[in-house]
Amino acid sequence: MALESGRLHEALRGGRFALITPRPYGDGGARAERLAVERWASGSRRTTVLVRPDGYAAWASDSAGPAETALATHLG
Repeated sequence: MALESGRLHEALRGGRFALITPRPYGDGGARAERLAVERWASGSRRTTVLVRPDGYAAWASDSAGPAETALATHLG
């Protein structure tokens, strides 16, 4: 998957989760060591996705609002 800063496999390096959003979300805050926050390379995508370190989607939504709940569930 093409992201603004590279490709998905690069974001997952080091065993981190990746939160991919269509809009800026922040830097991951206290979860920054375990979470890469990325944006889609294409501005036409509207889905926010939380990808596990093994490459599987842990959560997805067309609204970024519930992302914090998904992050709390998967990353504490």
